[in-house]
Amino acid sequence: MYLRSLLASAGLLLGAVSPLAQADTLRLGIGEWATGQASTYVLKAVLEDAGHEVDVRSVSLAAIWQGLSVGELDAFTGAWLPITQAGYYEGTADRIEDLGPNLTDARVGLAVPSYAEATSIADLADAGETFGQRIHGIDPGAGIMALTEQAMEAYGIADWQLVAGSDAAMSQTLKTAMSRKEPIVVTAWAPHPVFSDRALRYLDDPQGIYSRDEQIHTVTRQGLAEEKPAITAILDRFQWTLEDMQDLMAANQANGEYEVNARAWVNSHPDLVSSWLGQHADEGMDKGVDTVD
Repeated sequence: MYLRSLLASAGLLLGAVSPLAQADTLRLGIGEWATGQASTYVLKAVLEDAGHEVDVRSVSLAAIWQGLSVGELDAFTGAWLPITQAGYYEGTADRIEDLGPNLTDARVGLAVPSYAEATSIADLADAGETFGQRIHGIDPGAGIMALTEQAMEAYGIADWQLVAGSDAAMSQTLKTAMSRKEPIVVTAWAPHPVFSDRALRYLDDPQGIYSRDEQIHTVTRQGLAEEKPAITAILDRFQWTLEDMQDLMAANQANGEYEVNARAWVNSHPDLVSSWLGQHADEGMDKGVDTVD
């Protein structure tokens, strides 16, 4: 029922935004979190270099899946499967196409600073005062938030508050707490910049609510492959690793210049980009900007 309500609301939200781009433009949904920002703008740069027009559509996660299912969006590079966004996938599986993983080494869960005494989610039931009975999360429609609600019930902390907000707000709250050496619990996923520059660790999850073996998939609306085979082929070949995207995510967190940073990243990784384009590595691309700061 909750998922159907989200999808119904998403339809209203998607319809309320400005008219979508022309039919010959690829309409990419973007999730406002670190991996989504990185992959979406990198692909935008690659596709534009290949001569295609791209319209990045920033809406809620529920609106992205709804948009794909009714053909109002074309593709999405941030589908966390098989667990985190399973509800959205199951609700639209017969109306979308899954091109498979673009990144395989992913994980979601609850995390605490290394100085916190808790080692398991089960420890939180006796540590409410220590953590202020709060878990700091992201937007309420995110898959990890639904999993966290399940975890709170399963581990006897349903009376805690799950604080919703943006990825950026959660990251800032975490940064502030850690600068003061204060205990804090956050919804966490990797890859994410917070794991590269802060001493965080996941809490053990003995009941297996969260997944240690997540993948990030690229999904499209039905019919895209037949209508835009060249674009779909690039989307299908798009694969990278945590190491490939780490510097880009750090740059994005530092300055928020997603398109500028993506352009710099594309220009400094010609061999990998050429493989996505189906070219030989020695064909390369014009480098322009050399590095991501």
